Amino acid sequence: MNLAIFVLLAVDFPTQFQPAIAENSKVREALASIDTRREPLVQEWIHVTEISAPSGGEKDRARYLRAELEKIGLTGIRVDSMGNLEATRKGTEPGPPVVFAAHMDTVFAASTPLKVQRSEGVLRCPGIGDDTGGLVALLEAFRALQHSGIRTRRDLVFLATVQEETRLQGMRHWLTQAAVKPAMLVAVDIQLGSVWYGAFRISRLQFFYTSPGAHTLVSRGQPNPAKAVSKGILDLYALPLPEPATGLGEMRLPVLNVGKIGGGTVINAIPQEAWFTVDLRSLDSATQDRLESQVAATAKNAAQAEGVGFRMEKPDGDDLDYSKALPKDQRRKHPMVQTAVDINNFLKLNVAGAGDAVDAGSTDANVGVAMEVPSIAVGAIRHRNGHTLTEQADESSIVPGTKMLILLASSLAGLAQ
Repeated sequence: MNLAIFVLLAVDFPTQFQPAIAENSKVREALASIDTRREPLVQEWIHVTEISAPSGGEKDRARYLRAELEKIGLTGIRVDSMGNLEATRKGTEPGPPVVFAAHMDTVFAASTPLKVQRSEGVLRCPGIGDDTGGLVALLEAFRALQHSGIRTRRDLVFLATVQEETRLQGMRHWLTQAAVKPAMLVAVDIQLGSVWYGAFRISRLQFFYTSPGAHTLVSRGQPNPAKAVSKGILDLYALPLPEPATGLGEMRLPVLNVGKIGGGTVINAIPQEAWFTVDLRSLDSATQDRLESQVAATAKNAAQAEGVGFRMEKPDGDDLDYSKALPKDQRRKHPMVQTAVDINNFLKLNVAGAGDAVDAGSTDANVGVAMEVPSIAVGAIRHRNGHTLTEQADESSIVPGTKMLILLASSLAGLAQ
């Protein structure tokens, strides 16, 4: 990078990180402690992963985390009415805190077997990555901050949220009820080395097709909701979508996905009702609104073509209101974004070389974006196959990921003199 470009970036994107922060004696002690605690850290990661935590059933994980937070001496430890667990690490100056959040819930049912398989540096288990690795790394980062005696100017809040996987409900509740709006919000929930400062627009739609029904013996030529479902799905996947946005890795947005199909009660009859769901995601509100209208019209046209009844449902409160969200350029220019980028680059965490931030988001940070709270998402581990039974993570990644969180907390909250 030539000097002119470097100066331009420095002016446009201010940062709160300087390499001198990493050279602070107490910060060095905290960073070094992570190397010495690698095996206990991995063992804790395994242990927490094996504690079942489906959305709405996170109490056992919260109980374990609360006990650990009490051991390291954080204050204001509490569980709110929805189940979110928070604790505060007091700073030396008054003012709104910097909140670091990771979610406790997974997408897996309570009956899912959870036994971590460890081999050749890889951990395999449902939920090992999303978001258990981030949760454990965040706990260890706060542990290291405490044990090394690092003092920050701002308060730091450890927040373990519930029901992130079900429409970010835990964070919505916590941030709405917060007595003081945070100065900054960091969601620890993506790939190590990445920084997101935006928020995907997400719509979850369910389409129902209905008919009087009929016995199989008299069904020939009769309208069938199952056939309408088939046509609706095929027609939706034939819709032309805009070219995928660049810079998002394997994610190709805008995107729509049919995730659930259902209907009927017996095998030998036309179903009286059949349905399917659509998960629609875009990078901006204008695109999302346009595509949602197209999806709804296409699904309805399938019902008309097959001569069956039709209705569409959207879960109450499913969509966040982004009307108050700051424009992209203002969000990118907040110092917390470049601070995270600089720390990732300082630690050489981006496998492709020097990294940058992306206007994307599908985490608890979305709620902050919608509520005008400066918010980013970062990652503390490298993991693959999320939301599947073959989920896996690289055990060594949690060490640099935890160091990144220590530097990010120290930088955003500011080292006290």
